[in-house]
Amino acid sequence: MDLVESHVHVWTVRNPRFPKHPDSNFSTEQEASPEDLFAAQDEVGGVAWTVLIQPRLYLWDNSYLAQAAEAHPDRFVVAGRVNPMDGEAPRQLRELMQRAGYRGIRLAATEDPATRWLDDGSQDPLWDAAAETRATIGLLIQWRQLPQAAAMAGRHPDVTVVIDHLGFPDYDDLDSLQNLLDLARLPNVYVKLSGYPHNTGNAYPYLRARPFIERMLDAFGPSRVMWGSDWPVCLAHATYGQAFKSAWELPWLTDSDREWIFSRTARAAWRIPDAQS
Repeated sequence: MDLVESHVHVWTVRNPRFPKHPDSNFSTEQEASPEDLFAAQDEVGGVAWTVLIQPRLYLWDNSYLAQAAEAHPDRFVVAGRVNPMDGEAPRQLRELMQRAGYRGIRLAATEDPATRWLDDGSQDPLWDAAAETRATIGLLIQWRQLPQAAAMAGRHPDVTVVIDHLGFPDYDDLDSLQNLLDLARLPNVYVKLSGYPHNTGNAYPYLRARPFIERMLDAFGPSRVMWGSDWPVCLAHATYGQAFKSAWELPWLTDSDREWIFSRTARAAWRIPDAQS
């Protein structure tokens, strides 16, 4: 099986051509170039495609990921970012989707959880543009905010929606998963099996996450679940290999489940060509 990795960030702190966005609240001294990623993925082997997620470091400046996709057109597709509060966001999305490798955008409701904006009517033009351009919308969103995702996915059934990191449940409260499970009724909603290595507070193999993962998989089925490492964010709690093995070795998965979760689902959600294409 050719693996498809659905959630990775790349950036550079060494190249002055790609500086931190002046409005970003994210800082790092860690280099996370495509070459660093490829070295990390060697721990697993067989990663054919990777979905690059625009990092907070660059906010709305998509230049670095654009050049990464242009340099590696047979390995990367990209989820970029536009500012959803900007009235020009629909136009910006249309332009972004004309760039090589771009398959959609990420919206980050978690960055201002006190402000409810995601399901506001002012956001509908952006989602209409996503439907028009076949842009997948990834959502970085907390479990309490997931009803907003349900509202938008329901209003825009032609837009593929991908929920990051199991919707950030409270790993002390299994009931906090219910808002995510409620989204399973919407066939355009997918979930990333990601984020738990650093969100549970557990050490490898992150057993605390397993009841949450099992319930999520029962609700959505493997054809709507995709694995992601969240490299390099994961590195404080997991090597790339540990992030992979903790999901691959879930004891109830069948070979067919793995085929979907580690390849076919991400190909479908992010429009990645099959190996035979």
